[in-house]
Amino acid sequence: MKETTPIKIIITDDHDVIIDGLMALLSTENDIQIVGRANNGKQLLDIIKNKPVDLIILDIEMPEMNGVEAAEKIKEKFPELKILVLTMYNTPDFIANLLRHGIDGYILKNSRKKELLQAIRSVMMGRSFYAPEVTEMMMDSFRQEKYNKKNTPVLTPREKEIIRLITEEYTSREIGEKLFISFHTVERHRKNIIAKLGVKNVAGLVKYAIRNGLVK
Repeated sequence: MKETTPIKIIITDDHDVIIDGLMALLSTENDIQIVGRANNGKQLLDIIKNKPVDLIILDIEMPEMNGVEAAEKIKEKFPELKILVLTMYNTPDFIANLLRHGIDGYILKNSRKKELLQAIRSVMMGRSFYAPEVTEMMMDSFRQEKYNKKNTPVLTPREKEIIRLITEEYTSREIGEKLFISFHTVERHRKNIIAKLGVKNVAGLVKYAIRNGLVK
């Protein structure tokens, strides 16, 4: 029977107890070989330069160079290396940022051994792997974003122009003079905009405009 080459792994975490635990957990697997350990991104990059490695188990919150910075540099210099993020961070924005850097897998530190092994082997086979909680969270985020876009009120060019002038602290009379429309027309637009955006007053209108990129 042909002997397979073990998966060469470097474990990176700023807590030695985590690294020790992972090494003990993975040491019983015949197809896995731990070839290095690092406590931050800088150490990790130094090890990669001098040791053959297939996969990096990477924590995020580390001193000197965190996991996000390390992942970006690794994928830039060693695109063939697989990165499996193992962390407690599970917010959609954080996960999306790491995905943009090209990581291959993302699981949480409370994952069981079976899930960790599945993640390692899946990633080495060229498949992405994300913990079920991570996948569900990203789907919820996507559904919410889709819902928000679908329910975003449509503003006319005139309404956007009036919003911009309101945020620049022009009064209704000044806006009317600037746009060559009557004071009452401006007031009607103002009331319609507030109703359309679902805000209570001009302060709410300004906050909405800034939050949604309608004004700088």
